[in-house]
Amino acid sequence: MNGGDEGVRRSRNPRRAYDEDGREIAPPTVGSARAQGETTIAAHCHDCGHHAIVATDRFSADLPIPDIALRLRCSACQSKRIGVMMDMAAHYARLTTETGWKMDPRPWLNVRSLKTDEPGNH
Repeated sequence: MNGGDEGVRRSRNPRRAYDEDGREIAPPTVGSARAQGETTIAAHCHDCGHHAIVATDRFSADLPIPDIALRLRCSACQSKRIGVMMDMAAHYARLTTETGWKMDPRPWLNVRSLKTDEPGNH
């Protein structure tokens, strides 16, 4: 061995995405989200299921969005097992205001089930 990293598998950060070659994809930051007009994130407790919308104004602009989870605690059960994601309700509301485009917040409810015994459905 030449002292390199060949054959050494590093553990992956669960708050990061990786490309097909295993390279980390840079996550969005609070600052990049603010630049797009996003000022809140949705937080979810993995222990009790509690959901909350959290304002991002108290976080520094260079903080990666996924790392906000490390700074939160569930207000219902005090757990630190928190997941965060983009606040989609606020995102769609902003898009509607800015463009007039309206997204159905739950489009899967409008899809009719296909029956396999109907003619033409294979």
